Amino acid sequence: MTSYVKAGHRQGDIIDLEIWPNRYEAFIKSKKTWHDFVYSHPEIKGADKTNIILDRLDSERIKGMPEKYNLVAPFGISQSDKRNPIEIIVEARKQMGEKDFYVLCPERLAISGLNCYTAPTIADMAKIIRDADGFWTINSSPVILASAVRRGKETIFYPERGASEVQNVWRFDGLVRAD
Repeated sequence: MTSYVKAGHRQGDIIDLEIWPNRYEAFIKSKKTWHDFVYSHPEIKGADKTNIILDRLDSERIKGMPEKYNLVAPFGISQSDKRNPIEIIVEARKQMGEKDFYVLCPERLAISGLNCYTAPTIADMAKIIRDADGFWTINSSPVILASAVRRGKETIFYPERGASEVQNVWRFDGLVRAD
C-alpha cells in the first residue's frame, strides 16, 4: 500500500519493524512506547513515526458493503490488557445502532446474529476501516491502519491500561479514548 516500503524476502539489508511475534517480549521489557521501540533502529530513528501514508491504497470500496455502515474491531492477539470483545461489540452496537453494523472478525470466526467481515488482505482491512462511518477498536493493527486512513474521522479506541499503556498507538486527529 506504499511506494516507499518494499515487501520482500527477509534477507539482505532489511530493517525489520515487525514486533509480533518475534520481538514482542523485548518490546514489553523495553517499557518504550510502540513507536519509540519500532523506530529505535539507528538508520530510521529520525523518521516521522506518526504519519503513515498509504499512497498506493486505491479508493475503490469493498464490494458488497452498504454505502453507509458502522464497524467494530474488538479482536487482537498482542494485547497485555485483554478486553472482552463481546462487551465492546454490545456497547458499540448500542451506541451506533443495529442497522448496517459490522464486526471485523479474524478468519473463520462468525458471530450468530451479526454481520461479520473478514478482510482477505491488509489493503481490504484498511479500506473497510477507512470507509466506515463509525469505527470502534482496541489497541491492535486496526487502530494503526485507522491512524493512516481515518485522520479527522472519529475513531473510538479501547486502549491498553496501567503499566501496558506504553503499547498504545500514538494520538491522531479523530482518536477518542473509550475509557
